[in-house]
Amino acid sequence: MLAIPWYFVSILHSPEKLTLMYMFTLIGSVFWGLYSGTLIDKYARKSIFLFFSVVGGIILCGASLTGFLYDTGVPTYVVVIVFMATAYINTIYYPALYAFAQEVSEPSRYGKVNSLLEIQSQAMTIASGGVGAILLQGIDVNAIHIGSLTIPISLHIAQWSLSRIFMVDGLTYFVAIALIAMVKYTPHTEKNKVDGTVWERFKTGNAFLKSHPLVLIFGLSSLSIFVFLLLHFNTLVPIYIVNHLHSNVTIYALTDVYYAIGALLAGVWVRRIFRGVNTVKAILILISITWVTLTICALSTSNAIYFAFSFMLGITNAGARVLRITYLFHHVPNNLIGRVNSVLFMLGTVCRIGLAMIFSLAFFSQEDNVTWALLICVLFLLANFIMLALNYKGLTVKYPDASMELNI
Repeated sequence: MLAIPWYFVSILHSPEKLTLMYMFTLIGSVFWGLYSGTLIDKYARKSIFLFFSVVGGIILCGASLTGFLYDTGVPTYVVVIVFMATAYINTIYYPALYAFAQEVSEPSRYGKVNSLLEIQSQAMTIASGGVGAILLQGIDVNAIHIGSLTIPISLHIAQWSLSRIFMVDGLTYFVAIALIAMVKYTPHTEKNKVDGTVWERFKTGNAFLKSHPLVLIFGLSSLSIFVFLLLHFNTLVPIYIVNHLHSNVTIYALTDVYYAIGALLAGVWVRRIFRGVNTVKAILILISITWVTLTICALSTSNAIYFAFSFMLGITNAGARVLRITYLFHHVPNNLIGRVNSVLFMLGTVCRIGLAMIFSLAFFSQEDNVTWALLICVLFLLANFIMLALNYKGLTVKYPDASMELNI
């Protein structure tokens, strides 16, 4: 996935196609996300992991084989299919993962489990850290320039074909299958049998949010950093680097590394940093840090400031995610968590569709007009900050942190 946005912007020189592809992927994921929530609550989460890992491995390896059938390599439409398929797999994979974590964990350990999941996820991101983009274009670097600082380095990596990258990526799915198959667990929550049609199952989750409107407001507002993050990395980052910073694939790869380091630190320290601070206030702080640093980044052409923002975005997104998921674990029953998350995901996806439609205009991919796209994202984050702040008292009174877990 990391290589595909760079492929469209730097290799095909088609930022508009990237944004349109992302927007249409989002439209499809609205319906798929709602349906996937009903699957998460009805079937064993381990079986879901295994099934979609098989699907992902087959799609990636199949896409790789097309590169050997065409002289020009993997066709563009196959790249689009891989992008969409991976996005849809992630749509069910991560909600299922968190539902599984809630199912097998004791309530007193929700925060620690979510932190460990974040640490593991970001450690793997550091390991991959833009490698796909580097391999796709190759790299020949003798020094890295960050502002006035020059770091001598000798790094020479040969270019890989997209077909070869897809094959390696596809094989990792089959490694995951072997690891998941060995997992044995004992549920710590009662998972009631979920029957009825897809629509009836969906309505049950929707009814929970209707009867708990403050949970809906919290779930959506606290998701704002993640909504921005997905839009940012999938559409704006390549355009920002090429058109605004006038930089190359090295900066693109380092973006992910700086982000992942920040996210890794957040997974380790976020609960300690916000010890004694309630979850709602902590997330308000993280959202405010995000929109302030994004404003600075949008108005700057410095690589150092861009890296600092990427690092801070890793901290704020991962920190908000750990706190948000732990909070929802305490206030949403496990037999409803898949459907509740699917509704929240759908609403977040609608926001991304709206922003993607705006950013698909040619204006934002011309010269350094991507700056205006980032400033629009600042307004989006600020609006969610205000909505959460206005409901702060109601949330902290009616839905307090269970057993003050942040003090642990």
